[in-house]
Amino acid sequence: MIPLSYNFRSIFRRRVTAIATSLGLGLVVFVFAAVLMVANGVQQTLKSTGSPRNAILLRKGSTSELTSFVSRDAAKTFAAQESVAQAGGKAMASPELYVIQQLERADKSGPANVAFRGYTQDGYETVRKETIHVIAGRLPTPGTSELMIGKATVGRYVGAELGQTIKKARRDWNIVGVFEAGGSSSESEIWADVEQLAQAMNRTSGYSSMTVRLRDPSDLGQLKTAADADPRFNLEAKREDVYYEENSGKLAGFVIGLGSVIAIFFAFGATLGAMITMYSQVASRLREIGTLRALGFYRRTVLLSFLIESLILSVMGAAAGCLFASMLGHVSFTTLNFGSFTETKFQLAFSKNVAIGSSIFAVVMGLAGGLLPAIRAARMPIVEASKG
Repeated sequence: MIPLSYNFRSIFRRRVTAIATSLGLGLVVFVFAAVLMVANGVQQTLKSTGSPRNAILLRKGSTSELTSFVSRDAAKTFAAQESVAQAGGKAMASPELYVIQQLERADKSGPANVAFRGYTQDGYETVRKETIHVIAGRLPTPGTSELMIGKATVGRYVGAELGQTIKKARRDWNIVGVFEAGGSSSESEIWADVEQLAQAMNRTSGYSSMTVRLRDPSDLGQLKTAADADPRFNLEAKREDVYYEENSGKLAGFVIGLGSVIAIFFAFGATLGAMITMYSQVASRLREIGTLRALGFYRRTVLLSFLIESLILSVMGAAAGCLFASMLGHVSFTTLNFGSFTETKFQLAFSKNVAIGSSIFAVVMGLAGGLLPAIRAARMPIVEASKG
């Protein structure tokens, strides 16, 4: 076995080409890691919107609140279920209306779909208060055309500022508060009194969904059974965090698919660069190879030694790429949420899985680029190699 110190000394002696190769691999790793961070950010943002302690009731077959309907009778019926927790003599249930309205972007780049959510005072106090926190202004007064906006919408749309007015559905909606929601997708929404929003949007017959706090997470099965057993309302119950995680699948899959295509093109170039570098090292080290073979090292040992050098370069590239990618952890972006067809703000999220996936990608590139040069070095006849 050729000592590892030989490989490190060889790389150090050719540090200019080694650094160039590692940086090429690192660039590809950076792109690939950024793609994974975008997908990871989408999943984390949407999943954090829900809680495992909550269940959401939707019309059967609905893939989002946008296509769901929960009648007022259904909301009263399921709020009274034994599986629903109580607080101060009130059921911990939040019937909500979810509608989409177009608002002009503040940068004049055109209109965007924005989610408006109608909520009840009791629903906020019993279910939403733990996650929705007003950070500026106050809560809307029930029964008035007042709004509170998520912090991700502030300044992004015309009129989306505390103290300003949004004109929609033949009404002037006064913005009286700004809220945060732990970085979840709720921060990209605008909230209003459910009755006022229902009247303005002509949706007075019911709600889009209802979120309830379970007495215990294990009570979800009981609520599901009750929903399935009542044919009047045609509803189904899902754990809230699972529902939002499922909604992230389409967008995350699209991001990974598109990003992977781009990364593959970059990877081809980086692999070719690693291959050229390793070929040049083989050509410049013919006497070394001949000496190693003359000293009795087997061909497979020489092959393994060159592959190890390629592996070292790829690990260096992976480390550099992941380091720079991790600096994107505070970068956010806004895109269309395929689940709701609204603009949602997401944040790139670096994680252990991103680092592992990117490192594996780098190792594969490095080994692919070093395999053929290593085979050439191993197959070289001793006499020919010794001549240089």
